[in-house]
Amino acid sequence: MTPLFYENIVPITFAQHGTMRLRTPLDYQFTRDANAVPLTLSEIPLAAPWYPIAFTHEARPRPVAILGLRDGENLFVDGKGRWREGAYVPTYVRRYPFALGQTGEFITLCIEDRPDVLSETIGKPLFDGDRPSALLESAMTFCRSAQAAERATAPFIARLTELDLLDGRTATVEVADGPKVSLSGFLTIDEARFRALSDEVFLDLRRSGWLAAIYAQIQATLNWSRLADRLSDRQAA
Repeated sequence: MTPLFYENIVPITFAQHGTMRLRTPLDYQFTRDANAVPLTLSEIPLAAPWYPIAFTHEARPRPVAILGLRDGENLFVDGKGRWREGAYVPTYVRRYPFALGQTGEFITLCIEDRPDVLSETIGKPLFDGDRPSALLESAMTFCRSAQAAERATAPFIARLTELDLLDGRTATVEVADGPKVSLSGFLTIDEARFRALSDEVFLDLRRSGWLAAIYAQIQATLNWSRLADRLSDRQAA
């Protein structure tokens, strides 16, 4: 399945991209239809002041920042492709248009190959002569760091699942001068179950360094009403 935001992601090769340039700076228009975006474990406390944080309802849940209350609507990006000033921008968004892929045993840097991303005349070159440019070297470092953060998230999710702390939720919020809006199909940490954990299990979570993320996710539920306020402001504009 094609990852979120990507439509034509391909490995970067000199044969195909030797003369190509990355259009810069890219804005955030590519996120305008996403009402949620993946997070990693280390990002949960960073994102919690801004977004409701939930977990996907699937076989292998993953944490996500909720960006909007309706399908196809990101309330943190304006009509000019600007992210809300001061708000934390998730790594998954910042790495675009790059990502890592695997060819056999080799990790390959890939890119979204589209005319609105790449140009032969405008932007920063992908290659310096026949070697990867500083842009590609930086992108590879960033993507490897993001991949490592994703791997560190997996044990955290597995432990939450093992402890049966994740539970399905529906968020229903009031929108000024409009009907109530409901968003369902996600999981969140059940605070009552968390507080009922034994001291031994709690200490194990603390030793693992996961308490900050747990408390941040629970605290982030306060942002549902703030998200409703953003929707009201956009409708009134």
